[in-house]
Amino acid sequence: MICEILASVDLGARTDPRLRFIAWPQILARAPEPTRASTTPFRVPVPSGGYLVPDGLFGIEYSAHGKKAYRFFALEADRGTLPVARSNASQTSYLGKVTAYREIITHQVHKTHWGIPNLLVLTVTVGAGRVQEIMDRLQDRPGGNAALSLRP
Repeated sequence: MICEILASVDLGARTDPRLRFIAWPQILARAPEPTRASTTPFRVPVPSGGYLVPDGLFGIEYSAHGKKAYRFFALEADRGTLPVARSNASQTSYLGKVTAYREIITHQVHKTHWGIPNLLVLTVTVGAGRVQEIMDRLQDRPGGNAALSLRP
């Protein structure tokens, strides 16, 4: 699923000469030395503790007002096998990942770890039912889903 998503984004970008897909090896090649030298360069530290490993990492280069601009994405390929929420916060869940990504972005860890200027999280999931389940659970949390855009 991860490979299919990344290939689809890459092929889609190739249809528009104003866009350029930036693959994870290109991101890693420009990352700070400690990350490049690491045996686990995509394992990003979460400020409150622990680590998060995105399913994929890529960027899109585009033109904005005649200048090159970039958007970088952490990919989460959700097959619906991970619970959206758990009663035990120490167990992995989709909402736990969302919380970790919020911390990483708030503390700009993506800049120091991968050397990228911004980070958006792209979740691709299995269907409308799963999207609704995620949306319902996110709305129940403090902070709601202010920075969330989900489409079936």
